[in-house]
Amino acid sequence: MKVHQIVMLGVGGTIGTGLFVGSGYTISQAGPGGTLVAYGFGAFIMYLMMMCLGELLVAKPIAGGVQAYATEFIGDSMGFTVGWVKWLSYSITVPTQLVASSIIMKNIFPTVPGLFWIIVFMGILFFMNARPAEKYGNMNFWFSSIKFVLIIVFIIVGTGMILGIGQPKPIGFSNFTQHGGLFPNGMKAVLMTMMVSAFAYGGADMFATTASESENPEKDMPKAINSVIFGLLAAYFASFVVLLAILPWNQTNLNGSPFADVFKQAGFKSAELVVNIVVLTSALSSANAFIYSSVRSLWSMGLYNQAPKFVTKVNKNQVPLNALIVTMIFALFAVFSSILSPDVVYLFLTSLIGISNMFIYVLYGVCVLLFRKTLKEQDISVKTLKYKVPSYPLIPLLLIGICILVFIGMFFDPTQKSALITGIPVYVLIYLGSSVYYKNKKVKTGGNE
Repeated sequence: MKVHQIVMLGVGGTIGTGLFVGSGYTISQAGPGGTLVAYGFGAFIMYLMMMCLGELLVAKPIAGGVQAYATEFIGDSMGFTVGWVKWLSYSITVPTQLVASSIIMKNIFPTVPGLFWIIVFMGILFFMNARPAEKYGNMNFWFSSIKFVLIIVFIIVGTGMILGIGQPKPIGFSNFTQHGGLFPNGMKAVLMTMMVSAFAYGGADMFATTASESENPEKDMPKAINSVIFGLLAAYFASFVVLLAILPWNQTNLNGSPFADVFKQAGFKSAELVVNIVVLTSALSSANAFIYSSVRSLWSMGLYNQAPKFVTKVNKNQVPLNALIVTMIFALFAVFSSILSPDVVYLFLTSLIGISNMFIYVLYGVCVLLFRKTLKEQDISVKTLKYKVPSYPLIPLLLIGICILVFIGMFFDPTQKSALITGIPVYVLIYLGSSVYYKNKKVKTGGNE
């Protein structure tokens, strides 16, 4: 894959329906100032994670990412645990985007069942992910580009409205200070939104799964890291500044897209249909990226004997087809569980992955610390690293500390507490179970495996 394709996997995969549809809820809860502070907090965590990932990825460009690093620097059991948690997290995100896509299509074609669209979209995504990496990269790049065209047009139109270009009078930035000010619901609302925004950039590390398929990882990965960070910050914050300036925070549409509301104010009559189509492509391109990453994660686990060996088989296009089939079957199971058992099976699955991002981020920080320790033990100079964590060891320690604070904060948020209650015990059980397995395996083989 080329650099622009790798970047689009990270940026395009991360930006899904949350920005275009879910942003209205965030604004209504935290207000203008609170929204920017909350998403700034999430962006800071993402930056810390990307710095830690960068050092590991450039030094060891392995497709498995955190699973491979945890296996090497912490142990087989932790690699097994985070590998399956990551795969579940990515695989369960796919049906979320598919269901959102089917809802949009049902709004456009009311007589066609939503399940029909889910099956059609799954077929399209399977076809795209069965292509060779280079062809997949090209398709995903253009597929994901549609949402960025909307964001750019939105920012241009919104800036014109703010400055009064093509409008009777400028809107300005008065909505930032009116209707209760920057923090109308107080700091508690901001803190609660910060807990949510910490997960807004989930998937930013997806591009790491392309490491083994990059043309030149040593040069490509540093460029990709910086571009993904800049791309996500620009897309989120430019969009939020425009939204917050034009729409009063207490009049934000919670059921539709605030982007469509801005276009309507600008005089675009078909704004809702256009935005719906873009949100559809956004959801599908996000699902596409998550499928690609989950397939490579499962394939990597197979190579490390942490998943059945048959998932390591690749076809003539060098695509892990068996891993793709397993991932798509699980995604289909999750879709049906969301329809048939939303309050039991699907709720359990979504709660299970609710803390996965923070768990993975903590391990990135721990792995960097252990990687540096290994370099010291092997008498290898840090100067030989092509990409270094700045302000080491502050960055990884800060990442670990903030993630722990987020875990604590989640306990006081009723909407996220279930993720802790479900996730932590299951993660511990997976770890303990794999520890017993690997211990018995070493005893049986005399410690040679």
